[in-house]
Formats: sequence, C-alpha cells, structure tokens
Amino acid sequence: MIRMDISKTVFVILLFVFTLGETTRFDLGNSIFVKLTDFIVVVLVLAWLVKEIRHRKRDSGQGTYRMTGSILLFVFIALISLLVNIKNLSNSEFIVSFFYLARWVLYALLYYVVKSFSSEFKKKIMYILLASGALIVLFGFIQYFFYPDLRNLYYLGWDEHLHRMFSTFLDPNFAGGFFVLYFIFLAGLFKYQLEKRGKLAMLIGIVSLFTLLAIYLTYSRSALVMLFVSSIVFLGFIKKVRWIIGLIIISAVFILLTSKSYYVENTNLFRIASVKARLDSAKIASKIIENNPVLGVGFNSYRYAQIRYGFESRQNVFANHAAAGTDNSFLFILATTGLLGLFSYLYLLFVALKQAYIVYSKTRKSVGINICLSIIVISSLFGLFANSLFINSLFYPIVMAWMWILLGLMVNK
Repeated sequence: MIRMDISKTVFVILLFVFTLGETTRFDLGNSIFVKLTDFIVVVLVLAWLVKEIRHRKRDSGQGTYRMTGSILLFVFIALISLLVNIKNLSNSEFIVSFFYLARWVLYALLYYVVKSFSSEFKKKIMYILLASGALIVLFGFIQYFFYPDLRNLYYLGWDEHLHRMFSTFLDPNFAGGFFVLYFIFLAGLFKYQLEKRGKLAMLIGIVSLFTLLAIYLTYSRSALVMLFVSSIVFLGFIKKVRWIIGLIIISAVFILLTSKSYYVENTNLFRIASVKARLDSAKIASKIIENNPVLGVGFNSYRYAQIRYGFESRQNVFANHAAAGTDNSFLFILATTGLLGLFSYLYLLFVALKQAYIVYSKTRKSVGINICLSIIVISSLFGLFANSLFINSLFYPIVMAWMWILLGLMVNK
C-alpha cells in the first residue's frame, strides 16, 4: 500500500479538477484570468518543493539535466524579452505579462513533480489519467447533445460554436487537440494491456472508439490533421502502418455521412471563414515580428502590442480571449520572444523528443509501460507540432499539463 503524502494527494485532485476545463475560469481584473487548476498547481508545486527540501534529493534521471537546461534557457530568454520591452508596458501590463510567464514555469515544474514519484505510484497515475480523460470525453458527449450552442456566451469572449463538441474547453479546436492526445495515450495503454494480457484492454478499446468519434464531432480540421500525424508516427513505431488505411476509411465515411451538415458554417469541414481569420491573425503576427525580430514584444504581452500597433482597440482586446495570442504557436513565440525565443523553444522540443527516443531505444526489446510511454510522447509531440500551426495549442494550460505529466512519467528517478 502506498503512503499518500500531500503532493500525491494534491496531484490526484489536479488530475480530476482539470476535467472541468474552462468552466472554472475566474476574472481577477486587469485582464488576469485564472482557473482552479492554476491554484492547485501552485499548491502542488509548493508541497513538492517542501518535500524536496526536507529530503534534499538530488535531481537525476535520463536526460534530466539537459531538460532542465532547455527549460531554463527558454525562461531566461522569455524574461529578458519582457524586461527589454518594459518601457512599452505600464506597471499593471508588465505584472500581467510576468504572471503568464510564471504560470508557464509552474506547469513546467509538473515534469519534476511527476518524475519524483515512485514507479508504483506512476503506474497508478496512468489509470487516473485514463479516468480523467474519459470524463472529459463523457462531458463532451453530454454537451454535444444537451448544450450544442455556445452563442449565449459570446458576450464573455467565446466564439459562436454551434453543433460541435467542445466539452468543458468551450472551444472545439482545443477540445479536439486534447482528444487526440488522449486517443494516442489510450492507444499506448491499449498496447501495454494487450502485451501483458491485462483485463482493461477491452474497456480501453471501447473508450478509444468513443474518443475517436469525439474527435470527429469537434469538426476541427486542426484536430484531424493532428490525428493523422500522431497516428502515422504511433503506428510506424509499433509497425502497424497498414492500419493507417483503416483510419483513412473511417475519416472518409465520416465526411460522407456529415456532408449534409456542410450548409452550416460551423460543421462544414470546407468552411473558409476560419481560414480567413487565421490568415488575418498570421498577418498581424508577421507585422509585429517584422518590427521586433530578435526578442519580440515580451512574453506574454502580445495583446498590448496589438493595441500599440492599432490592430485592436483597448476595449475589444480584453473582451476577446483570442486577442492574447495568435493562432500559430510558433508565430506567437516569434512575436513575443523573437528569434532567440523560437530557437530556445525548438531546442526544448528537440530535447523532449530526444529524451523520449532514448527511453524507446533502451526499452524497445522489452514489454513494459516505459516503451509505450516513449511512443506516446513522441507521437503526441509530432502531432502537437502540426496542430500548433493552426491553433496556439503549445501554450494551452491543459495541453501543457498533460505533456509535462507524460514526460515526467516516462523518466525514472
């Protein structure tokens, strides 16, 4: 029996609270928005720090030092970008921007929190993730059938999504991105259960089918692109490339069955309004990048830069959630931290991929959870790379939490 310390208890609470998504979002004023998960992450990190200080444990694990260096490099450049641009920001704007950087650091620390847990507890985390992800999918189906219209929340800054699954994320694109991450996680867990002839294989298979359907019901093209990229990588690693044909057939059948809904803009997979919006967003980001190529406008002061450049009014920029960033994650990094920030973030992604591949190389001939986790992480990162070209998924809190947790699970102490 595992003795639950405070950090483990808070961590389990976190995994279930983040199923509530954006429904626990609070406005603290001065354009500061926080979610209940943010508060829990703060408590979790503090509890973990107290435990680490008491035991004075030395940081270890495959690739941990390199991961720490890449994280610190990005944080350093992000902080420098903010300090360099302090003259363009009021005191409150600087504090708000710094808050977003602090939140990124807190979520990154989840990697170390999870890494510090015992192997026995890490296995339990895998099944808690299975349950919490299933809840988000369940909430998605409940929302899809009983709350299909988000237009009544337009005044709060949410887009007018209609007849699409957005679950507790209140956005079908981010929901779709998470569903893909969860689907790949289920695929890895399903592989592990089959190899050890576990009793949960059938249950995981059923949840996987519902998750796949949930991805399609978001009508998110960015999620579909992510699904194909992640699936191709995953199936390539487990040498089931022929299954890609099955995925293509399922997608084609779904497109044919839903083609009658294409007269509605929201459910038309060939809609052009969102394409135009993304192109306009990219043009704005490109203009800001052109004038701030080295260190950007400061992380994360993008909304204030839009006001200075006349792309947004002060009134609209705080009413619109999307005004805090641009649709493309890499353009967002370029705009806020410049070329130096982009290179440092790409290096961070490279280190994460390399760490996952090292684990895969060491465990490829074995039957265990680590090899499955390494394939899940690699497939998820490639999929996220593709997805982040269309939405700012790399900096979406729940996506960040999910990926840092997976990375921490993969690394042994």
